[in-house]
Amino acid sequence: MTKGYRLSVYKMDRRTKTGRRFVKRYDYPTYDETGVRGEIINLRSLYPQYDGWILEYQPLTKTVVNLMSGKPVEIAYDTPGCCDPSTETYWSM
Repeated sequence: MTKGYRLSVYKMDRRTKTGRRFVKRYDYPTYDETGVRGEIINLRSLYPQYDGWILEYQPLTKTVVNLMSGKPVEIAYDTPGCCDPSTETYWSM
């Protein structure tokens, strides 16, 4: 089970291409999914949904398989492809 989650707060904004604007990020390195869902409930008083606030969470790390050795490697969730050992781009540089 993944440990550690990142909670991102967005505000609805029609001026942007995606329709939402990034506001704040909270990192919870020791929480599991149940703990983060509890934090979302706590933060709903600060960021109510009816005012256009969006709360999303994602894991801090993910496990990928190294392309050369075949062993699993744990990397940050938002690692770009050029730094990901499971892609050909990483090994061709």
